[in-house]
Amino acid sequence: MAEIRPFRGLRFNAAAQGRDLGDYLSPPFDTITPEEQADLLDRSPYNIVRLELVSGDDGDGTRYEQVARIKRSWMEEGVFMTDAEPSMYVAEEEFAYNGAKQIRRGLIAAVRLEEFDRGIIFPHENVRDEWVQDRVQMMEATRHAISSLLVVYQDDIRHSVGGIIRAVTGGVPTEVATMTGGHTLRLWQLTDRGTHEVLIDLMRGIPLFIADGHHRYEAAMRFRSAARLQGEIDQDSAINYRMMHLVSIDEPGLITRPFHRVLREVSPDQRRGMLTLLESNFNCESWRGRGGLRGFADALASMDSDQVVIGVCGLGEEEYTIARTEVGAGTALDRSDYTVLHRRLLEPGLAPNASDSNARAAVEEHTEYQHDIERVETALSDGGLAFIMRSVPMQQFVEIVSRGDRLPPKATNFYPKPPAGSVLQPLDGTVGSFPVLPYRNRI
Repeated sequence: MAEIRPFRGLRFNAAAQGRDLGDYLSPPFDTITPEEQADLLDRSPYNIVRLELVSGDDGDGTRYEQVARIKRSWMEEGVFMTDAEPSMYVAEEEFAYNGAKQIRRGLIAAVRLEEFDRGIIFPHENVRDEWVQDRVQMMEATRHAISSLLVVYQDDIRHSVGGIIRAVTGGVPTEVATMTGGHTLRLWQLTDRGTHEVLIDLMRGIPLFIADGHHRYEAAMRFRSAARLQGEIDQDSAINYRMMHLVSIDEPGLITRPFHRVLREVSPDQRRGMLTLLESNFNCESWRGRGGLRGFADALASMDSDQVVIGVCGLGEEEYTIARTEVGAGTALDRSDYTVLHRRLLEPGLAPNASDSNARAAVEEHTEYQHDIERVETALSDGGLAFIMRSVPMQQFVEIVSRGDRLPPKATNFYPKPPAGSVLQPLDGTVGSFPVLPYRNRI
């Protein structure tokens, strides 16, 4: 059963410095471009990017020693403040997507770490060991979790958790952050113990699905394992928990974007092999609609989700090709556009007769995962080839991960990512503890 707890968050003391909280926040470490990093560094000498994505060795210790030194100096300067009471935090994000205003509400809480085979917290992607180890060392350097994982869940039929969240957002927010691109975050500190207990009870028995943050979750598990080797850990130790931004799958502002595939340095033999596989495995038709590549992507997104549909650019004579196929019986994973593309086209086309692991490695070697359609267009103009994808339907996503299956790399792109730095979770001490309440069955 999912177990959430309040915690005494560490937050930027923006008001005392006469600054907007947005000046201190950044995207998560694995989504920051060099251009964004430069902009964030210019916004404030205290922007969290200096901890989240510190640059390389500056000649005065390793990057992790730099992080520890920066964090320590910020604490001494009063840049941060620690909340006096164990708290949960309600977050309301306002942003624009496809020209329309969106609102996404969620709850930030400490969630007990669970092994995946317990069927409480579910992943959908595999991780890269070097990224996980980097986050472990960052946790050791800062003794804090700097950014929330984005985790989705299914609220009950009364939308009980959502009702509490909406009620909280009716009041004056504790903090407001204005970020680039018109993205606004409003944050409410929730300290009422009775409300905590209700939320703890409501979330028990609800499975949680990691939408973004697999590397940070695995890092938290390793961090806890290392601590256990040093001695017994108290049940309420903060090390047993990881800060998560919990959003209901019914939340209107929960946006999923597709991840397109751009292939580079593909040999003539590999191109011919993929073209043969395309013609033998799919029903192909040329697309000559308006709007160029963006119009093509929009046309694909509007097509019937009962079929596998993939857009192909730069492979063959046609500029834009729609590839369709029926997949029939099988699991939700088998029916995913992304699975079919990788199994039937990319893996056998890039590495024919190779083992599964070598075929997947070949795909990683040649593939750039890109959600920005303009960057895909640039790659095509440089002679690359691309596969234009649709976003994974939310119900298909839940069905896949509930079975314990994992999608191919970069199959989901939840937008926006919760910003790093809005709340930091201390990893020393304990979280707020409460007696276990009797489980209430839901209708």
